[in-house]
Amino acid sequence: MRKKLFLGAIIVLAALLFFTGITAAQNIPIDEVTKITVDGNQYVSDFEILTAVTTEVGDQTDQESLRADMQSIFELGYFSDVNIVFENYQGGLNVIFEVVENPVLEEIKISGNEPIYSRDKIIEILDLELGTVLNVKKMNKNLKSLQEKMQNDGYILARFKDVNISEEGVLTVDISPGYLAGVKIKGNTKTDDKVILREIPITAGDVVNINKIQKGFQNLSRLGYFVNLNPTLERVGTEENTVNLVINLEEGKTGNLKFGGGYSSSDGLIGFVDVSEKNLFGNGQNIGVKWQFGDTTTYSLNFYEPYLWDSDFSFGFSIYDRETDRTTFEDLDYIKKSKGGSISLGHPLPNDWRTSLRYRIEDTEETWDETNLNYNDVVEGNTFSDNKLRSITLSFNRDTSNNRFHPTSGSINNVSFENAGDFLGGNMDFTKIQWDTRRYFPGFSDHAWALRMKVGLSDPRTDSGGLENEEYDLGGSDTLRGYDRSDFDFEDRYNNDLLLFNVEYRIPFNDSFTGVLFTDAGNVWEERDSISLNDLYYGYGLGVRMNTPVGQLRLDYGWNEDSDGQLHFSIGNTF
Repeated sequence: MRKKLFLGAIIVLAALLFFTGITAAQNIPIDEVTKITVDGNQYVSDFEILTAVTTEVGDQTDQESLRADMQSIFELGYFSDVNIVFENYQGGLNVIFEVVENPVLEEIKISGNEPIYSRDKIIEILDLELGTVLNVKKMNKNLKSLQEKMQNDGYILARFKDVNISEEGVLTVDISPGYLAGVKIKGNTKTDDKVILREIPITAGDVVNINKIQKGFQNLSRLGYFVNLNPTLERVGTEENTVNLVINLEEGKTGNLKFGGGYSSSDGLIGFVDVSEKNLFGNGQNIGVKWQFGDTTTYSLNFYEPYLWDSDFSFGFSIYDRETDRTTFEDLDYIKKSKGGSISLGHPLPNDWRTSLRYRIEDTEETWDETNLNYNDVVEGNTFSDNKLRSITLSFNRDTSNNRFHPTSGSINNVSFENAGDFLGGNMDFTKIQWDTRRYFPGFSDHAWALRMKVGLSDPRTDSGGLENEEYDLGGSDTLRGYDRSDFDFEDRYNNDLLLFNVEYRIPFNDSFTGVLFTDAGNVWEERDSISLNDLYYGYGLGVRMNTPVGQLRLDYGWNEDSDGQLHFSIGNTF
């Protein structure tokens, strides 16, 4: 006697016996049905079986009707065989449905499930009651649900390697999850393999999960190193249900040399040279050097290592030296000199969030220009402001956008808390909280909607001055287009609190040009109680984005509420 009956064999055997029974029934005598009974059932009641039968006492025997009744009983799911026999009874025929019950389910054994779901989770999905006759119909339905769940959860190779029940009632479900043998990278001539592999949250020996693979390719796309990414799965010939992940890629330009110049009513004549490399020596590090000259002269250096010593920690620093020529409202010229920098350490959090801690230092000195020395009778000494900023910032950010430069879906969120004070060795004391959230949605064809809301709240706690650098300003290409900073009075231009809304509809014309329609709204306030949605400035307009060898150039023309126009030129997307 066989120790195990495979479910596949059960179904085939039942089908053979079923049609054998029908063949035997083809020679039935045509007579009146005087009785209908069931034989062979021990656990499933006669009543439950006979509810599936449409033939009634008093009917004439009919081959098609009896075939349908046998099929209905079989489809109850409790039986491995259904047959019909007849015997004479009270001048007619007693129709006897002979059934063979499936084994009583005594135990469920699950194997191969550990990398996917817990045993309890699978038992919950199968929903089979111990101590009852195994219902194959219910089991097959729930196995299908389990298969669909595995597919929907990304386990695209997962399948049932074996499903069987022994005569002792032990149901065994053996799952083959589908494993990754390795990752092959093709096309990287500069980027080190480890830079690519660390962005993909699946390695050799892991269960294949398409969601993790897609997440990895989103990470690679956001790096901005590659112009083409194409993943494929390649079966390993000698291994069962095992594949290689093949990454076909084409590297793009990662170094940039930007230069330009212009005139701003608030900053005067300006020019800049900006050299950056976002994949330094193919190791995934980002470095940039910038020189800005004109009424403001700036030298800056920044560096970012996303995986410090191959760990999950990121590290970054920046240093700068800035000198600005300015004029007071009394037409007194002065020079503002700032030197400073920052150092930061970050680490990933669950659900795509990341946190970082930054220490910032800046020393600012404001000195009267020599041409104003005749004003010594109204000022004490040549230096009238000397401020030292020391602050710590805790930030949380999450980026699920599908493309670093041209997102059409996903979001970017950034929340930060900055605290500065004498407890860190400075003389500027304030707390600043910022929330910047961005959403991207597909529009018509390949168009995209881009929305941003930025909220900034600052609480100054010092009278030493110099806080205008830490206050929020209004007007210009990055905040409220259609306005220049000089359109606002000084007290309205810089303030403690900010509320800003930006909406853009982006229309790609080709790989080099993108058109933009935009609307901006925002304001800054000195007092928290004054913040109101009814007290916003509005701007609207259109623009174009041009991808050039020196980076993306942005040209916007905006109108304010007085219908006055303002041309804005900058580099990169607004948000």
